[in-house]
Amino acid sequence: MASPKIMKMSWGSISLEKIGEDGKPVSGEEVVYRDAKVWPGGSCGWDWNKTGTSHWSGITREDLEDLKDKGAEVVVLTRGQWAFLHVPPEIVKELEALNFKVIVERSAPAMETYNKLVTEGRRVAGLFHTTC
Repeated sequence: MASPKIMKMSWGSISLEKIGEDGKPVSGEEVVYRDAKVWPGGSCGWDWNKTGTSHWSGITREDLEDLKDKGAEVVVLTRGQWAFLHVPPEIVKELEALNFKVIVERSAPAMETYNKLVTEGRRVAGLFHTTC
């Protein structure tokens, strides 16, 4: 299954290709979120309230739980537009111990990296924060 391409990202909004039930992009259709979780074959909104995520404490293990078994080989973690979102080093180490390649970048460069990997046919998952 393909990972959905990011069509555009702006402050507080990210648009991705819509993925159909067959795991393939639906031509001309997009889904829009404030923040997003993406994986091979799908995406959903990333609700920080569900896991207690905050800029200071950072991305949590719970944020990543449902991404681990989606068939990804690479995980892209974004720090936000201004790099205010903390990515705890232990989270990165845990993902690497599970044989994921982990990329941590500010949101705009992360979008470019993610889309490049998707275009290359790589199976990519990620967490995309669209504001600070």
